[in-house]
This record gives sequence, C-alpha cells and structure tokens, in this order.
Amino acid sequence: MNAYRIPFNKPSLVGNELSYITDCVRRGKISGDGPYTKKCEALLEQSLGVPKIQLTTSCTHALEMAALLLNMQPNDEVIVSSFTFVSTINAFVLRGARPVFCDVREDTLNLDERSWSPLLLTEPRQS
Repeated sequence: MNAYRIPFNKPSLVGNELSYITDCVRRGKISGDGPYTKKCEALLEQSLGVPKIQLTTSCTHALEMAALLLNMQPNDEVIVSSFTFVSTINAFVLRGARPVFCDVREDTLNLDERSWSPLLLTEPRQS
C-alpha cells in the first residue's frame, strides 16, 4: 500500500481560504448563494462551457437533487459503496429505492469495478 496518505476530513489551507471565510462570516453568507458561490458557478460554467452550474451546500443535497431528477421509484436499486456515510443512501431510500452495496478497492476505497457485474439488474426500469 502507498505510504502517502490523504488525511480524512482535515481542511487544507493553501492560499487565501481563511480571508475568504472571514469575509463570508462578515457578510453573513456562510452557505449557499453568496458571492463566492456565484463566482465559483461562473468559473465552472466558463471552464466547462455549460450554460448553468448549480452548486449545492452539501453532497447530501446534491444526492437528494439527483434522486429527484432521476425520478427514483420504490424498488429501484442503487449501487452504493459499502464504505460510505448514511446520508449517501438516505437520498434514495427516502424515495423507496433499495441500496445494493458494492465492495470497495483496498487501494482506493472507491467502488471495486470488478464487483459491479453481478449487482447490475438484467432488466433496468425504463424511464
């Protein structure tokens, strides 16, 4: 295993982050739709050449939005990592979907692509 490890949940400060955080607190805009969110959305829209980027305040909110946009239905199956937070699954379970846990790779802790095939439905739901 690689000797270099990325710290888990440890903030990385490499530039002006503290001054930006201070600015957000002073403005009273510490989450969503503040000036830094708008700057980031504009930068991503320009960089990616897309008409609209919608940032969310958390991954949980992004997954809830994805579940709604995918029109998740009761008994739909969602393949999820066995190494995850409960909120990853809640967005789909709240809409009646069933989580199917997939093993993770020891070297990355991401989904093990060698474990997907037996988990895939032969007849996925047609939208």
